Order: sequence, then C-alpha cells, then structure tokens
Amino acid sequence: MIDEIMELTPLEKEIDALLSKSVYYIQTYRAIDALNVLSEAQRMMNGQSVHWRIRTAVLKNTGQAYIQSGQLEKGLAYFAQSYDIIEDGDDKAAAAGLLAGYFLRDGKLEEAMKWADKALETVKVADLMIAPYQIKGGIAAAQGDYPKAIELFNQAAAYAEEAHCLTDLAMIISDLAAVYNEMGRMEIALSEMFRAERYAKESRNLDLMFRFVVRRAKIMYKMGKDEEAKALIMTLDEQKN
Repeated sequence: MIDEIMELTPLEKEIDALLSKSVYYIQTYRAIDALNVLSEAQRMMNGQSVHWRIRTAVLKNTGQAYIQSGQLEKGLAYFAQSYDIIEDGDDKAAAAGLLAGYFLRDGKLEEAMKWADKALETVKVADLMIAPYQIKGGIAAAQGDYPKAIELFNQAAAYAEEAHCLTDLAMIISDLAAVYNEMGRMEIALSEMFRAERYAKESRNLDLMFRFVVRRAKIMYKMGKDEEAKALIMTLDEQKN
C-alpha cells in the first residue's frame, strides 16, 4: 500500500484503497473486477491534485488488468502513460524495462530496444541495469547476432552478480546457454546450463532449477548423450517425489 511509504490526502487514501482492491483482483485473476475499481479510481483523480505515485499505480494496475484480460496492446499503452508521469529516475527505468520485456516477448524488437534504451537513460542502481542489458541480449539473439548477444548477456550477468540477484543471474546464464546451443557450441551450452542450475539452487528457486535440469537433459540428447540424459531425468523425478 502506498500509504506505508508516504503521507496521503483523504482523496489519495480513498484511491489507495481502490488500488489495494485492484491488486487483490489481479492476483486472483479477476481482471474485469480490477478494471471496474480502477475506472472508479481514474474518475476520482480527474481534475484533482493527486501525487504522481498514486497516478502511476492506477495506470500500471490498469495496464496489468488489460494484459491479464488478453488486451496486450491496450495494457502496454497504459504502462507507457505511467512512464510519462513518473518523476523518480529508478522508478522510470523499472517501468521502461518492464515495457521492453513485454515488447521483446511479443517479437517487437524495435520497440523493445527503444524502451531498453530509455531504461538506461535514467537508471542509477545496479539491479535495475540487469533487465535492459538482458533484453538487449535477447534482441541481438533474435536477430542472429550471437557474439553481440553473448557480450550483452555477460554485461547483464555482471550487474546481476554485483547486485547479488541470483535468480536473475541464473536466467541470464540460461540465456547464454541457449545462444551457445544455437551456435552449435554444445559443450559450452552444457556447461553454462549447469552453471545456471547451480545459481537457481543457490537462490532456492527449485522450480527454476528443475526447469534448467530438463533443458540440460535436452542439450545432452542433442549431443548424443542419451543415457546420461535419461539418468539425469530419472534423478530429477526422484528429487521431485
């Protein structure tokens, strides 16, 4: 809740209460209910002096609700509106990084690059440098520029290590493994995938670690190491049970 980090006016407290409801609805996959309360929040803000943190939260939650309801383009438009009124540099960078990630997953590489660059314009802390460089690496990989992708993923990994963001580090190393896999450098891909597993385990993200074990087994199958891959999957099944 925003009232835990700043003092709110009576109007802002009412809007913050609606924000809390919208978060609950989004978390329970009730996007229509979320949009209804957020529409009321926007109506209350119209023509009123409301802190930018409240305004951006309403816009961001509205964007999340639209995305959850399958309206990606509309949701991203709300995210972009929230970016425009954020006044804190790191908050702005986080919002831009979020947009860049969505555009990358949607295959809109130019938009992804634009927002990744915007994130780097205002960022000040290491943990918020991770996503823009990882996204830039993803763009380079999608374009087939594998050496550039490796360079950018390594930069992202360095920031993740500096910020001690182990789950992010595991994901980035997994991305590196995928690039080496595409390049046909299977031994390096296998080594990087094992390294990603170790960081996932260290971060106590067991679901992620299990996913990485499966990816490592797929690389082994591709290398013709069928028996080792089968043994790995059997060990994984035993650990899950």
